[in-house]
Amino acid sequence: MFPYVEQPSLSLGSYTLYFFQVAVCAAVIVGYEIVVRRAPRLGLDADQTASLVAWVILFGFIGSHVFDVLAYYPERVLADPLELLKIWGSMSSFGGMMGGMLAAVVLTRRRGWSGSDAFKLADTIGFAFPFAWVFGRLGCALAHDHVGVPTDHWLGVRFPDGPRFDLGLLELLYTIPIAALFFALDRKPRPTGFYLGLFLILYAPVRFAMDMLRTGDARYLGWTPGQYVSILALLAGAAILGSALRRRSTPAHA
Repeated sequence: MFPYVEQPSLSLGSYTLYFFQVAVCAAVIVGYEIVVRRAPRLGLDADQTASLVAWVILFGFIGSHVFDVLAYYPERVLADPLELLKIWGSMSSFGGMMGGMLAAVVLTRRRGWSGSDAFKLADTIGFAFPFAWVFGRLGCALAHDHVGVPTDHWLGVRFPDGPRFDLGLLELLYTIPIAALFFALDRKPRPTGFYLGLFLILYAPVRFAMDMLRTGDARYLGWTPGQYVSILALLAGAAILGSALRRRSTPAHA
């Protein structure tokens, strides 16, 4: 099994900096840089893309928290509606994806981008996501904020109170080969929508399965909110990737 590692931290006077915070910052920087650097080769303006991505990241964080408290902790919102504004609190990965993508759609339309360019931006974000996600899930793995069910499997972690799955670690181990695959696939041009669709197809089923190992999560008819969104993400990914591959295989007409 994997050994239990206490989350590294650094005391800065009265403030404690945790590794999770550093990892999240690294994830943001990596994702931002990848999208902005890829923009010119896709025919997108680098400066406009940089501005848009900054807003997408901000609304991704907002969506991450809002979805998390509404889906997993609705009683908190009923007790204190201001809980929705505490974006530094609990977060959901699917909420971040939805918040970021919704912001991308709205902002590109407001700035007069064509549908084609907006889709290029969304696909580029899809390409960058696994690279950034490696850092984000590394933070989760060391913060141990997604502790799963007890296990004697070799992928378990020897927690002080007994071996359990660490879902942040499992997702990290799965995301690394996805990032490697995307890096290899990027050696050749791919149709717009390819990476976004492929990422959703690869991520959604595994996320659905991992949610079965969660403990303490809200469940509706036996499923977590993440499992319901996983089904929608898989269907969306299949539609996006299928459309991208059909466009590539359709012969051009003179």
